[in-house]
Amino acid sequence: MSNKKNKKVFGITLTAVMTAISSIIYMVFPEINIIPGVSYMKIDFSDFPAILTGLVFGPVQGILVEVVKNIIHLTKTTTMGIGEIMNVIMGSAIILSMYFFTKIFAKVFKEKKFSAKTYIISSVITVVITIITGWLANMIFTPIFFKLMGIPLVAESYWAGVWGSTALNTVKGAFNVLPFYPIYFSVEKAAKKYILQ
Repeated sequence: MSNKKNKKVFGITLTAVMTAISSIIYMVFPEINIIPGVSYMKIDFSDFPAILTGLVFGPVQGILVEVVKNIIHLTKTTTMGIGEIMNVIMGSAIILSMYFFTKIFAKVFKEKKFSAKTYIISSVITVVITIITGWLANMIFTPIFFKLMGIPLVAESYWAGVWGSTALNTVKGAFNVLPFYPIYFSVEKAAKKYILQ
């Protein structure tokens, strides 16, 4: 089997494994409440495998993990699918931002893609992009969610939903990229040495 075919088979296998891990985390492990008593203000680690896949092996594989994980989670949805759509949007925004900004700043600083400086700057920009993306997406999907759930759409509840979800996505974005630099760095280094050569 050629090296190109090996990489293709590996890519498919990796995506399947990371999707399984992400789905198990999403559906089995408990979510962490940011604000006690506010049920939808929760974060979890399920985006981590997708972001790891996207950063190390490419954004297409990472986004595919994100999409399939959320399709599987539709079987347990409590938001009529809106939460899963938002999860795909926000996960994809993080993956694309981190992937492209680490490449851009690696060239600017003439350093490796996962140097500490490149990663930290890219993470901060990614969090900012996450805030903007989350705010715009929530502007669109909050009224749809309210309508599907039979919640009266008034200005106060609309803006509370938009800003509440935006705050959640901001924390979630920071939570998934800032603390895990050593893991991303180690996996990328191992992948270059043993897998992607």
